[in-house]
Amino acid sequence: MDVTALRVLIAGGGTGGHLFPGLAIAEALRRRAPRADVRFVGSAYGIEHTAVPARGYRLYRLPVRGLYHVPLRRRLYVLAMAPLAVLRCVGILLTFRPHLVIGVGGYASGPMLATALLLGRRCVIQEQNAYPGLTNRLLGRWVRRAFVPVAGLDGIFPRATVVGNPVRQDILALRAEASTAPREPLLLVVGGSQGAHRVNEALVEALPLLAGADLRILHQTGPADLAWVRQAYQAAGVPAEIVAFIDDMASAFRRCRLVVSRAGASAVAEIITARRAAILVPIPGTSGDHQLKNAQWVAGAGAGVLLEQAQLSGAALAREILALLGDGPRLARMEAATDALYPGDAAARIVEECLGLLH
Repeated sequence: MDVTALRVLIAGGGTGGHLFPGLAIAEALRRRAPRADVRFVGSAYGIEHTAVPARGYRLYRLPVRGLYHVPLRRRLYVLAMAPLAVLRCVGILLTFRPHLVIGVGGYASGPMLATALLLGRRCVIQEQNAYPGLTNRLLGRWVRRAFVPVAGLDGIFPRATVVGNPVRQDILALRAEASTAPREPLLLVVGGSQGAHRVNEALVEALPLLAGADLRILHQTGPADLAWVRQAYQAAGVPAEIVAFIDDMASAFRRCRLVVSRAGASAVAEIITARRAAILVPIPGTSGDHQLKNAQWVAGAGAGVLLEQAQLSGAALAREILALLGDGPRLARMEAATDALYPGDAAARIVEECLGLLH
């Protein structure tokens, strides 16, 4: 088909872990077919609400939210809104008429993928984790292709293709410059798009032990913890930039020498692509323990340090930070170890595979 007339709908979001791979695919589509019409469908309440329009894409908003770890009243509300969400999906599909629907997981992915499949649209899935989320497990047998990060998911996705996780172009560009770019002794602390309360607490507990060290800190707290974390840094006298959210992650990676992060699949993919050493603190009890497995994979390759939340304390975190930042050769070895984990430009591979399906 004529790629200049291509219409693609990317469904999903809620968190950065689902949204950013979708944005990476959209960027790759625009590079391959600059005149293609790429649009998103997401939750009216997720990170995509502002992040997608800010990047120049149209966003269709669905009245959907997550069902896990929320009060019963919200669950009932979400279920009551489900028929409206499905009707909205039907309207989007009939008016936009996409040639392809790409599900990237998250609240909005399920209703849109299910509706698109029922209406006979071509659908593919991009799964970020070694243990797929509920939506993708339920719908994975019916899509034309499932793009997965690791081998061994054929039982869930009969038409699986292993590509790794998509990463945005500005972070991909770091790989070419990572080995020679000068960097300050900057510690980057991130906990996902919403922050990580326990990581924030541990870093604040570590501040007295870090106060005399030659380092600066760039700390993404998430919106809920911003005020009290900022006050704690000021009281400790530790030089830092404290922000709720980092929009330009490529710039943050470019400046930093070490990352403290949760171990979500998208976060890990970005750290590996940026060629940075990391201390990974997986969220305990995730589906299939996928964050723990992600962190074990990185640590097992020598590219990072695994610090489980049960052992997380200010003293333990400070000890790891100071040991790594004080050992330049070890940091260099960890950075080099990311090379064996780097899958290449997954977004570009996904786009080429999708264009092949359309032909």
